[in-house]
Amino acid sequence: MSNSVPVEPSVDLSAAEALRLAARARAAARAPQETPAWYGITFAVGFSLYGIGLGYALWADMSWLAGVLGAGFAAVSGALGAVVTRRGGVARGWTPGLGGPATRAMLLVFAGALGVAGIVHRLGADARWSCGGAGVTAGALFWLGATRLNARIRRESEGA
Repeated sequence: MSNSVPVEPSVDLSAAEALRLAARARAAARAPQETPAWYGITFAVGFSLYGIGLGYALWADMSWLAGVLGAGFAAVSGALGAVVTRRGGVARGWTPGLGGPATRAMLLVFAGALGVAGIVHRLGADARWSCGGAGVTAGALFWLGATRLNARIRRESEGA
């Protein structure tokens, strides 16, 4: 039971105006929100550490450690994704208009990481440098992608 006192509205709205206002509020609630500022940098550091750790594990012939690092990175990534999803950010669910840019950003992360790993390996580096370079590249590209998606969301929300 509430002990609040009803407050009379200071502005009288017609039914049509109230419906328009409610529709705008629903649209604003469904609109994508930016990811938190820490999201891109956190994944950048995570990708970098994972790549460097994986490189050392493979170089030291400790393949079991590669599995442990992969499982740990997946668990932390899932937890961070859950936090951002609960917050209502881009990862909230399928957002029309952002699926394509988000997919392209992730493809760029993977292509860039594989490209750098291939080039570094071709130059004669061992697994430490190949995987480390791939991890740092993936981290930087993920951060760039998250920043670009946030900028797109800001532009679209200002234009609406």
